[in-house]
Amino acid sequence: MTNKVGIPSRCWCGKGIVTYVSKTEENPYRRFLRCEISLKRKKEQHLFKWVDEALLDEIQRMHEQQSRMAEEIEDLRSSLKKTVEEAVIEHKKSEDGVSSWDFHQIEFPT
Repeated sequence: MTNKVGIPSRCWCGKGIVTYVSKTEENPYRRFLRCEISLKRKKEQHLFKWVDEALLDEIQRMHEQQSRMAEEIEDLRSSLKKTVEEAVIEHKKSEDGVSSWDFHQIEFPT
């Protein structure tokens, strides 16, 4: 049963995963993951997954996560740039407003 993506840590039954080495002619020395009780309960569909496939799944999952994070960073960068530009424009407007005042009309405390 290979319904989990990536490297599984537990079977659907809650039991841990054990790594074995295949001794078959079709897959000699190929490593696989299996539920620790699957050998005792062969009629049940407990976890089985080839290690190399699990690693490829995990690499793909991490690549997708990294791509999502890169997009989020770029969105944040754009948002920050826009916010700073707006703040600069507002600051310039407020400076223009102050510089156009007649300082002679402002009363300063003595």
